[in-house]
Amino acid sequence: MELKVHTERVLIKNDLSELKDFINSFKPHKLFFIIDNNVYKYYGEKLIKMFKESYFLHVDISEDKKNMSTVLSLAEELINMGINRGDTLVLVGGGVLLDLGSFLASMLYRGIKHILIPTTLLSMVDASVGGKTGVDFLGHKNILGAFKEPLGVYISPYFLKTLALDELKSGIGEVIKYYYLSESFSLDYLLNKDYLNLIKESICTKADYVEADLYDKGLRMYLNLGHTFGHAIELKYNLKHGIAVLNGIKLIMELEINLGLISEAVLTDYLNLVNSFDISLLDLDYHLFLEDIFKDKKNIGGTLNLIFIDGKKPYIYKIKKEDLKCIK
Repeated sequence: MELKVHTERVLIKNDLSELKDFINSFKPHKLFFIIDNNVYKYYGEKLIKMFKESYFLHVDISEDKKNMSTVLSLAEELINMGINRGDTLVLVGGGVLLDLGSFLASMLYRGIKHILIPTTLLSMVDASVGGKTGVDFLGHKNILGAFKEPLGVYISPYFLKTLALDELKSGIGEVIKYYYLSESFSLDYLLNKDYLNLIKESICTKADYVEADLYDKGLRMYLNLGHTFGHAIELKYNLKHGIAVLNGIKLIMELEINLGLISEAVLTDYLNLVNSFDISLLDLDYHLFLEDIFKDKKNIGGTLNLIFIDGKKPYIYKIKKEDLKCIK
């Protein structure tokens, strides 16, 4: 399957048989690969054989290294390797590497071409499309960033065979989010472990929001369901991103219940769904995160745009900190 998400070409295939032709279709001058060490361990040799004339840099990457120091270090290494403005950067790894590497691509020589090869379920359904880049700063997620769309994205569940269980569950977290954002989204593919079609359905759901609002001023904000609290939870408790988002959705639903907007049955159904995938959520109070969430990017002039959900229909709920503090 191939689709367009704004200017990005996205190819979704079961294996890597079309990867070389896909990348070569962009007629790159020189290719510079940045590969996550965990991915390099399993697939590095295969990629090196496939792209013999290319340059490879494999790195140890994690959320605590998603910062400007890492960006500058990688920029220095690439420049020393000889990269120039006409070359193409290929990023192979999970969401942290794709976010950080895409931000690097937006800065280097004021912007160089780049291609994404996501290797985790989370990055396939979330970080791979939409053009958002970012790094963490001053204890806040993705507070520094830019919009930089890749030339293309090659997505394959081929990489999932070596994915750790906690990483797989993190991806499932984002998939459940999509389920609540689309009336037509079905979890049957997830229940049947049909990852190829699950990825397709997730990407198509995200594409609808991205196409409608590329720069995140309106409808695309719905994709942040669970993320306002989720980002704060992720950093404070060192949780995987998708699991933090699921905890964030739980807090949002609890807030909606306290505002009289939804019934407790909605939250019960949600918790039963999450539990069915053997995912445990924390017992948290949203009041603990008020200072953190009002430093979120969705705070505009002291008013926070929270994404609420009514059935499977998301909407924006505007609230100020003093009003939120008064809600039990």
